[in-house]
Amino acid sequence: MKKRQCTIEEWVGAPQMDTGAPMPGLSISNDQLFVAYIVSESPAKSDAEQYAVVRFDGVLQHTFGYLNDEALGGHPIYPAGLAFYAFNQILGSPYLGELGARNAKTFPGTEAHFADLKHWIVTFHDETLEVVGDSVLFLGIVGARSAAEAVAKHAN
Repeated sequence: MKKRQCTIEEWVGAPQMDTGAPMPGLSISNDQLFVAYIVSESPAKSDAEQYAVVRFDGVLQHTFGYLNDEALGGHPIYPAGLAFYAFNQILGSPYLGELGARNAKTFPGTEAHFADLKHWIVTFHDETLEVVGDSVLFLGIVGARSAAEAVAKHAN
């Protein structure tokens, strides 16, 4: 299989995450993935933390967990310019080509569907989130005691 060239574009549609402890949390419902994280600068002062809530739509696949920021250099996309503490969109993602090739083994001719998808790598302090899907949308900032509470306020 020919290796695809990729580039990285930072999606700046949501507020900057706290680089120390953004405390991200996820919730998935059907093909929507909600992500909440503590923002670096809160627009309002209150007793609750200020969480940004982002929704990925048309999600085909996601992973969440290790690599942390200290090990990010080991990610295969890192040499292309993977940024720390950011929403990285991978343009020309080799992973999408790999998924398409896997699927084509059973369903020939379906590779084009995977080429139309998008691949994001969100690099938090202690975790990395990878998402393959159609789109991403910033829903807003909300005061909450946890990421789960922040997501619950926007997921309904």
